[in-house]
Amino acid sequence: MTSNCSLLRGAVAATLIATLVFPAPLAMAAANPAPTLKDVRLDEGGQLTTRIVDGQGQPVAGAEVSVRYRQQAVAHTVTDENGYAKFSGLRSGPHTIVSPASEKDVRLWTSDTAPPNASSVSVVVSDLSVLRGQFGGFNLPMITVVGGTIAALVVALDAQNDADNANAAAKNALQQIADLQEQLDEHQHTSP
Repeated sequence: MTSNCSLLRGAVAATLIATLVFPAPLAMAAANPAPTLKDVRLDEGGQLTTRIVDGQGQPVAGAEVSVRYRQQAVAHTVTDENGYAKFSGLRSGPHTIVSPASEKDVRLWTSDTAPPNASSVSVVVSDLSVLRGQFGGFNLPMITVVGGTIAALVVALDAQNDADNANAAAKNALQQIADLQEQLDEHQHTSP
C-alpha cells in the first residue's frame, strides 16, 4: 500500500514540476480568452438574418442552421443558395447560432434597443475542412510534460524495485545473522 502511495506521490510531484517548468499549455489557454458576444439587431417580428460561409468566404447553400437559447434549440432552418438563413419570432438576449461545423455566440437586440455597433446580419464561418484541437500536430510543451511524467514514474518504479531488493537483501542478511547466532549458541552449549 505504501509503495502505491509513493508512486502516486511521485507522479503528482513530477506533473506539478513539469507544469511549473513548462507552463506554456497554461499560458496558451490564458491567451485564448472566452469569445465575446457579437451584437446583432433583429428586424421586425424578431427576424434574424444570418449568412453561413466557408473558410474562403463562399456561401454554404443547403446547410442546416439552428438558433439556441440557454442550450435549447428555439429555431431551425436551411440556408438558401446564397448561404442566407432567416429566423423569425426570436427575442432579445444571448443566443448561439449553430451551423454544421461551428457555433457563434450572439446577443440579439430589438431594433429600438440595439447598440449603434450592432450588425443586421450575422456571418458565421462554417468550414468542415478547418481542424480544431488543443494539441495540434506537434505540441512540444505538452509532449514534454507527458514525457516527464512518464520518466518520473519509471524512476519511481525503479527506485521501488531497488528498495524491494534492498529490503530482501537486509532480510536475508538478518536471517544469516540469526542463523549464525543460533549456531554460535549451539556451539557454546555443546562445548565444555
